[in-house]
Amino acid sequence: MPVPPWLLILIPLLVVNLVINPSERDFTWYRSLKRPGWMGIDPWVPAAWFVISVSFYFSTLAFWRANGNWRWVATYAALLVLLRSHQWMICRLRNLAAGLPFWLLSWTLTLILALIVRPASPLAAWLLVPVLVWTPAEAVVDLQMIGLNRQQHRSGREPHDRRPARSRRL
Repeated sequence: MPVPPWLLILIPLLVVNLVINPSERDFTWYRSLKRPGWMGIDPWVPAAWFVISVSFYFSTLAFWRANGNWRWVATYAALLVLLRSHQWMICRLRNLAAGLPFWLLSWTLTLILALIVRPASPLAAWLLVPVLVWTPAEAVVDLQMIGLNRQQHRSGREPHDRRPARSRRL
């Protein structure tokens, strides 16, 4: 019995979402950073990413049904890797600015993809809108967090690090 296409699309998307996650140790560092005062939506971030993942999956499926080309499914998967890698980069490098190029590139490529898929499947293009809305919002939060955590950002030290600061002498 052949594997249905919806499952062949779902499995790589789930694998990407599960594999490209920061370690608990790295994510603990990220959670310890200061956040903007207006950002009371921190618990909603996982829900937003769930909505993005679901809409991304259905966009991929809708476009595949419209054209049947597996190369476009691979394009969607590559874009998902780019979308999900920003958080991993930030946490792994412990540098808030490390994710900004990924956000800019993923937003630009998502917009281009939405424009490309729109003639074949308007539904697939509309299902990419959550990504286009969320990506800049998360980038703005990160920019503000860079300002709030400037001392930690420069020193490479964690906020609760008790070690003496490194000397800047040669």
